[in-house]
Formats: sequence, structure tokens, C-alpha cells
Amino acid sequence: MKILKRILLGLFIGAVVLAVAGYGAYRYQNRTPPQLVAPNYFEYYKHQDPVPVGKVGIFISSLVMPEDYRQEDFRLLALKAMQYVPWPFRLQFDADRGVLLLDPQRPYEFEAFTPTRLVDANGSDSDSDGVAYVEKFRRGEVEWVPPRASVHLDHGYFLLPTHPGGMPTVAAKLATKALTYYYGIGIKGHKMPHEAGMRAIVEGAMAQVQAKYGELPWRWVTADNFSLARPAMYSLLDSGVDTVILAAPAAIYSHHEEFNGSIRHAMHYIHEWQETHGEKPIKVIIQPQIGDFAVLRQAWVAMLRDRLDSLPRTAAVKVVMSIHGMAWDLTPKEAWIELAPAYRDTTLADLKALLESYGFQRTEIVQAQDHFADPVNNPKGRYLSTNKAFLDGIRDHYDYVINVPIEFFAENTDTLFSHAMFNFEHIPGYDRYQQVDYPDWTVPYTREFVVDGTHLIYNGVPVGRYNGPIIAAFAEALDSVLARGKGAQQATRAPPAPPQG
Repeated sequence: MKILKRILLGLFIGAVVLAVAGYGAYRYQNRTPPQLVAPNYFEYYKHQDPVPVGKVGIFISSLVMPEDYRQEDFRLLALKAMQYVPWPFRLQFDADRGVLLLDPQRPYEFEAFTPTRLVDANGSDSDSDGVAYVEKFRRGEVEWVPPRASVHLDHGYFLLPTHPGGMPTVAAKLATKALTYYYGIGIKGHKMPHEAGMRAIVEGAMAQVQAKYGELPWRWVTADNFSLARPAMYSLLDSGVDTVILAAPAAIYSHHEEFNGSIRHAMHYIHEWQETHGEKPIKVIIQPQIGDFAVLRQAWVAMLRDRLDSLPRTAAVKVVMSIHGMAWDLTPKEAWIELAPAYRDTTLADLKALLESYGFQRTEIVQAQDHFADPVNNPKGRYLSTNKAFLDGIRDHYDYVINVPIEFFAENTDTLFSHAMFNFEHIPGYDRYQQVDYPDWTVPYTREFVVDGTHLIYNGVPVGRYNGPIIAAFAEALDSVLARGKGAQQATRAPPAPPQG
């Protein structure tokens, strides 16, 4: 009996030691939030020397959804989330568990069903042995994987686990969804408007900049396709520039998209290029976010004004100004939190002043977020979701509830699909499979549902005749850097090198 007690005590002590050691390892491995991983380009941004020297080039890089489906963009986009997954779980984040499959007619399902056709991320409906995936499903070789409970409105998928799929499963899930849903049955014409809308902004701003400063070497790429972005930066550097302005037509910079995304990638490309070019000094300046320039807010004011002009003055009107959103409680060091007020709060004030100037029977304006304010990410309701703002408007008997999404400048996979799904959850008339019919990308795409007498309106984004303030703000942001460099073409001092990353 004494021996047994000693064994049990030893096992208990061993378990405690292992638990303590495991917890210690967990805390040590996750000691640095992803926003503070060195080099911290947000700190570089705040303390940089903004004076260009020598020949100046402009590298414009941000997340751009391609007009036509391109697999690499979505594979890399899916893997961005890995930075938030704590150790040791991230060790399995990019595991390849097999061939991920979706039914192209029912790509976004929550419950198991019998598919009529299955395709992989390449669009193939047959395995490498020539056998159709749906036939392998009938044989019992393909299994249904249910949605993750940890992701609000996540969808399930089919998996052939007998051999690798050729990419991480998490990447295959987004890529296959993009192929079958976003660029498949989701939109008429199978093309995404985002690239064209952002091109109009970039080319418009660069035309204004070059009208003032003359021809400047510049490149425009999407940040989430390394195969395109790296050669674009190399090409810019090969033109002989001494200063690179890293630019993005983004209202509010964040770690997720800029400091740990487009900017970090661009810095890597610069360092790689320097290694094969004699360590030539390249000065790097990060352009200010365009939300710092007041003219940008006029895009939303103009769109809302046109909407309000169409409403009877006897109406009760609520405006829901929405941001993209983030899991703020999990990312307290996110740069967005510090940088947002200059644009977000002033835009809210401008829209509020406009709304109140109409003398409607009753008005209200609230700030909401489209994503991450759901029951999973926001169980205590600390953050107002656009969906709840809509439902509150119905409950409070407003005649019109108008959504103004201030962080998007062209329709994309978020606005047209995922955010629409979150925002219109529980709204009668919304169908995630109703095909988006958007033939003219220069006219804002809008949605309207009437529920118990309340008109719920998604007011769209400022494209076409509304994008002038965005172009002006981007041009002003670039000009704020270039104007400091007058006479810098004759500068002889070597530009300081950016931090290594």
C-alpha cells in the first residue's frame, strides 16, 4: 500500500511539474504580442525622418482583391491569421490535412449534405488518379468537416484525407471558397470590382502628384501576392532611387494590414535587393495614413447627403457609421486603436452634423463594426455590431437605418459577401446565395430591406463621382512627404537605412 501511495504521489508531483512547465513554456513562447514583434514598424512610422533624399520612388502596396480569381492571393491572405494563433497551436495552423473540397453550387453550408459535385482549390472536380471527388464521396472516402464553433457563421467543408492537398488546409479553405463562392456563383460575371476601384484612386492620385512634381518612378501592387510584389519593388529599386516612400490608400493604418503586412513585406524586399547590390543605402519613409487629411471625410458626407436628400423630412432616420472591426480584446496593442480617432471620430462628427441639419422628425447616429462584434468574439456586447444597430433600429421604429462603411473605398469580398452575411443576419429577405448583380462599378452598390416598416439601407462605398475626395487625400498624403524634399535632389549625405526585418 505504501508503495502504491508513493507511486501515486510521484505521478501527481510529475503531473504538477509538467503542468507548471507547460504553462511556463506557453507564457514564454507567447510573451510578445504580434503587434510588438521586432522590428516594430509602427514605432518606426511614429519616429521616422520624413525628409526624402536623392531620387525618390513611390511603392504603393495594400490589400487588393484581384479582378479575376488568383489563388496565391487567397492562400497568403488566409495565412496572415497565423500571427494571432498562440503557441503551440500555431505549430499545426498550417497543416495540410488532405484535399479540401466544396460543392460549387452550395459552397457556404453549415450542415452536412449530399453534394452533386465537388471541386478543389484549383477548380478540378477529379483527383490526381482521375476519379471524380464526388465518386470518392459516394465510396465513403470523403468526409464532412463541420464549421468551427470558434468562428461566427463559419462554414463546413468536405475533406479527402487520403493524401495531402498541396497547401495548408486553412489556406485551401479560403482559396476554394473564393473560387466557388466569391468569384463563382456569388457574383454575376465572376469578377471582383475592388482592383478597378483602387486603380482609379491610385492612378488619379499619382496624376495629381506628377502634375506638381513631374515624372516619378512608382509601382502599385497588392501586398498579398508576393510573386507580384517582390519583382515590383526590385524594379523600382533598379530604377536608381535613393528614397522609397511606402504608400497605401488606407484611411487607418493597422498592424494587421500595414505594419505587419504591406510595410513589413516591402522592407523585406528592400533588404533582399540590397544584399545583391552592395548594400546600397535606401531611405524608407512611410506615408501618413490618408485618414489624417480632412478632405477624405467629404466622400462619406457627399454620399450620405445624396441619400438624405431623397427622404421625407417627416421621417425618423438612424445612421450607422461602421468600421471593419477587429477582435480588440485579443489585440490591445494594435496600431489601429491609436491611429483611428483622427479619422473615425471626425467622420462621425461630420456625419452627425449633416444628419442634424435636415430637421428630420427623429435622428440618431451610432458607430458600429461589421466584423468581430458577434456572439463568439464579443460575448459581453462591449462592441456594437452593424447587425445589432440594424435590429435596434427596427425595434425603435425608425423609418430608415442607413449604413455608412467608412473603411472601404471599393466593393470587395468583405463588403459583398462576408460582412453582408454578418450585417444582415436575421434580416428577412437576405439570402447569402442571391447573386450579386453589379454591372457598373462606377456607381455605388447598395442594398435595401424593409422590415416592419423600417428601411435598412447599405449605402455603398464612394466609387465613381464620389471618389474625388479619396484621390485628393491620397495625393495630399504623398505631397506631405514629397514637399519636404525640395532641394533633396542635390543632397549628398547617404540616406539612413531602415531597420532590418
